[in-house]
Amino acid sequence: MELRTFSPAASSFNRQKAIAPLQGALDCARTRLLIASVFFCFATLIIAGRLFMVTVLSDGVEPALADQDLSKPVYMGRANIVDRNGEILATTIITSSLHANCKVIQNPQAVADRLLTVLPNLKRADLIRRLSSNRRFIWIARHLTPGQRHNILKLGIPGLNFMRDERRIYPQGRLAAHILGYTDVDNYGISGIEKGLDAELRAKAEPVQLSLDIRLQHVLKDEISKGIQEFGARGGCGVILNVSTGEILAMTSLPDFDPNHPSQATEEELFNKVTLGIYEMGSTMKIMNTAMAIETGSVNLATKFDATHPLQVGRFKVTDFRGKNAWLNVAEIFVYSSNIGAAKMALLSGSDKQKEFMRKLGYLEAPRFEIPEVGAPMLPKKWNDPATITISYGYGLSISPLQLVSGVATVVGGGLRKFPTALKSHGKESQGTRVVSEATSRIMRELMRFVVTNGTSRKANIPGYMIFGKTGTANLRSGRGYQKDKVMANFIGVLGKGYETPQYIVYVMLDDPKRLQKTYGFNNAGWNAAPVGGRIIARMAPILGVLPSEKEEEMPDAFFRNVKF
Repeated sequence: MELRTFSPAASSFNRQKAIAPLQGALDCARTRLLIASVFFCFATLIIAGRLFMVTVLSDGVEPALADQDLSKPVYMGRANIVDRNGEILATTIITSSLHANCKVIQNPQAVADRLLTVLPNLKRADLIRRLSSNRRFIWIARHLTPGQRHNILKLGIPGLNFMRDERRIYPQGRLAAHILGYTDVDNYGISGIEKGLDAELRAKAEPVQLSLDIRLQHVLKDEISKGIQEFGARGGCGVILNVSTGEILAMTSLPDFDPNHPSQATEEELFNKVTLGIYEMGSTMKIMNTAMAIETGSVNLATKFDATHPLQVGRFKVTDFRGKNAWLNVAEIFVYSSNIGAAKMALLSGSDKQKEFMRKLGYLEAPRFEIPEVGAPMLPKKWNDPATITISYGYGLSISPLQLVSGVATVVGGGLRKFPTALKSHGKESQGTRVVSEATSRIMRELMRFVVTNGTSRKANIPGYMIFGKTGTANLRSGRGYQKDKVMANFIGVLGKGYETPQYIVYVMLDDPKRLQKTYGFNNAGWNAAPVGGRIIARMAPILGVLPSEKEEEMPDAFFRNVKF
C-alpha cells in the first residue's frame, strides 16, 4: 500500500487553476458595465443639455401644435394697413387651424359626425372622403376661434392636431372695402391695396399708411348711401381728393362687401365703380372741353355761338335740355350746360387739339394707381368730327370716375397734372406736369362757381363756403343704343378757401336715380347728385378745418359781374 502525503501548495495551485476562468468572465463583465455606464452618462448629459436649451435658453420656437401657447407674441407675416391718422384698417391675428393624420383616424364616419357638432359648416361627405384618404396630413378647417379649438380638444379624437396660423381681419368692416381689398386663406393679396402692395405688405414690419381718413370715409359712405335710398338709385360711388397732393382722402363704391367674408359677396358688390367702372360722364366733361378751347386760344369768354337751333350731325341732332334758343357766349354755354354750344366750341378747336388735350389729362390710357382694379378707357374708333362733337358734352369717350376726378383736379387746381394716390404723402406736395395755365385754371374756377350760384349745381351751394361745381347726366347704354329713362347722375365739386385756393375735390355718382315727385319728375344730376355733394361738403369741411366765411367773396372779374344769367 502506497502512502500519499498532503501538500498545501499543490491544493492552492489547483484551486486557482479552477477559478481562473470565472475571474476572467467577471473582469470582462466589469469592463462592459463600465463602458455602458459611460455611454449612459454621456447620453444623459446630452438629453439634459438639450432640455436646458429648450426650456431655458430657447425662445420656445417649436412646431405649433395643440399644446402651444397661442397668446405669446409672434412675428406677423403681413404688415398692418392704417389710415392717415394711424387708425388700423387691416391687421393680422393669430388663429388655430385644424389638420388630421388620416393614418391614425380609426373611424372616418364617426370622426366626421363628431367634428360636425363643432364645425357644422363642413360638408359631411367631403370630410369623410378626405379622412379616408390614408394621408398623413390634410387640412380640416382654417382659422378657428378659441371656442371652436377648445370644443374640438374636448372631443379627444386621436389623429387631430392644431397648427398656429394667421388670419387677416378688417376692424372697420365694409367701410373701405374696395380700396383695401382682401387676402386669401394663406394671406396673399387678392384685390385692392392688399394685392397692389402685396410684396411690400409681406416684407415690411411697420404699417403701410394710406391717404384715407376714416372720418371722411364715414361721411362719404353715409351720405351716398342716404342718396341712393332717397333717390331710388341702384348704386353709387364717391371720392374725396386733396388737390395739392393728389391724395385720395375717401373713396366708396356701393353696394360694397365685408372683406372679412369676401366669399359671401356678389360680383356686383365686389365691383369697384370708382376705379374699374368705365362710364360716359355727361356734362362734367364740359369742364375739360371749355378749358381746352380757352387754353388753345380757340375762344375767349366773350366768344359767341349760335345755339338757337339743334346741330345736325348726319342723321342725328344735338339738342339742349331746356335750351335758351339764343346766341350764347362761352360763359353762358358752360353755366347753362349747352350741348350745342359745347359741340361748336369743340369743332372750332378741332379733333386733333381735343384728342391731344385728353391725352395730357390721362384719358386715353388706364390710370396709374396703387390698386390693380383699374379700367382702361373706351375711345372712339375714329376721332373725327362726330366723335369730337359727342365727346364735348360727355358721350363717345368712357373713363373711370378716378380719371374724371384727376382731370378736374388738374384743370381747376392750378393746371398741373398730379397722379392720384392712395398712400399718404407726409406733407410732400406733388410737382406735376402742366396741362393748362394758371390763368385758364382760374377762369374755370370762376365758371364753376357760377354754376353753383346760378346754374345746375345750386343745390350743392352751402352758405359761407366757396364751392365750385358742375353736374353731368348721361343716359345709360343698352346694347348699341341708350336707355331714355335710365341715367347716371354725376356731380363734381371743389371746396376752397377762396378763388385762389382750391383744396378738395368731391365727386358723387348715382346709378339710375328715379324720377320722383319731390324732384318734379326729373332724374337729372342737379336734383339728386348735387344735393348729396353739398351735404358731403357741409360735413367734411369742419373735419378738415375749413371754416365758413361770414361774407361771400364776390366774383372778381368784371366780365362775370356784368353778364346777366
